[in-house]
Amino acid sequence: MGQLLCLYWKETVSLNGVRYDVIKSVGEGAFSFVQLVKRGSDSYALKRVLIQVPEHKEMINREIKAHQSIKHSHVMPLVDYEIVQNSNGSEARLLFPYHKLGSVQEIIEVSKITKKPIPEVEILSIFKSLCSAVHAFHSHDPPMAHRDIKPHNLLIAENSTAILMDLGSCREAVVRINSRQEALALQELAAQDCTAAFRAPELFEVPSECIINEKTDIWSLGCTLYALAYGDSPCDGTALSAVSPKIKTDDTRYSDHFNKLIVNILKNDPVERPSALEIIEMINEINNEQK
Repeated sequence: MGQLLCLYWKETVSLNGVRYDVIKSVGEGAFSFVQLVKRGSDSYALKRVLIQVPEHKEMINREIKAHQSIKHSHVMPLVDYEIVQNSNGSEARLLFPYHKLGSVQEIIEVSKITKKPIPEVEILSIFKSLCSAVHAFHSHDPPMAHRDIKPHNLLIAENSTAILMDLGSCREAVVRINSRQEALALQELAAQDCTAAFRAPELFEVPSECIINEKTDIWSLGCTLYALAYGDSPCDGTALSAVSPKIKTDDTRYSDHFNKLIVNILKNDPVERPSALEIIEMINEINNEQK
């Protein structure tokens, strides 16, 4: 009898009065988890975050605001959201479209296991769509930085394009540092927001007087492009490796123009890094060369 009841009972979750069937869990973090949910024939990814300290609520509000500010075909849209009270306190529920093809990190892992490199044309298609999404952040008024660009935060869409997600670390791009105290505060924030292997050098050792801007994202783009080609970021997560990343420049799996693109992006001096729009122009030039 119990088994029979289980066949008919489904776990459901509500969001602003609308009920969704929970199909399965698809991800889990320290204070959050993601479920595949359905309403009728439509599938969604439901991110549920336990709000246990004020910082969690700040992160959720920042993520919601970023989704409301940045509308782009290659940035994950926020379908709906609600913050509910339950027996454990507060829980944020954020509803997104579901992408069944998985993440860019997953195709990188498959490539490493099978020892079959991802084709250059496919990498450039994914990367161009990512740069287009990043340009939407950087051209916003005021400019915004994603601050945690990496293969794990990219979902595969159709036609070898990517969807940039996880906007919880998104902040205003331009930060003016006028003291050692402000520099240390930004370093601590960067350690919290940015995955170390994809973190720009200027966020490891922040000068006491400087301006940090959207070029931190450009560094992360370069590390992501390298990981697509060679399996991992060229940095191991230390400040030293960020200053001196291990970049292959003579690998014959990819064209000279492709490897040169990586080198042109991963410049220690932020001023020397191209903008997202300039990277798109470089990709177009590579594609034209290959025709």
